[in-house]
Amino acid sequence: MALPMLRRCCGCLSLETGCLMLCVISILFCIAYIVVGAWNLPRHRLRDREDNLISMTMIMFSALSGISNLIVLAGMGFRRPEFLQISILFNSFFILCLFLVAAVTCLFSSELRPHLDSPEHIAAVVFLFIAGAGYSLYYLTVVNSLYRKMKESYGDTVLPKQRTNRINSDF
Repeated sequence: MALPMLRRCCGCLSLETGCLMLCVISILFCIAYIVVGAWNLPRHRLRDREDNLISMTMIMFSALSGISNLIVLAGMGFRRPEFLQISILFNSFFILCLFLVAAVTCLFSSELRPHLDSPEHIAAVVFLFIAGAGYSLYYLTVVNSLYRKMKESYGDTVLPKQRTNRINSDF
């Protein structure tokens, strides 16, 4: 079963323009995650060790996801579809890890526990998780569609080539 292939991004932009726009937005999100994670580290002696570990993990996976997004930009700029392919693989893993870090933060962070007592805050967290997951899936679908478009325009197939085993008839 093939992954969905989009012809246009957001319904009105070309795939290249939309991928560029979403990639820049994703890089800005990664920078925001890094800033938020680093903001709390100077207070590391006043915080629980678990909260410091969560912040450092968030910084690490945000930086790796940002690098993966930069690889998408390089793949688009240099017309190298294999850059997009490797970025899809790694970025999907990093995004999953960021969601896990966010879930752990919401569940176990001593700093957020007082804020998650009201139903409005819990609803906002759930909404942000769903919106983030939707954006991430759409971003990965757009990058995958651009990868497939680039591969097809160069005459390659997006499916891996099958190896054929030849039976030696010299026996």
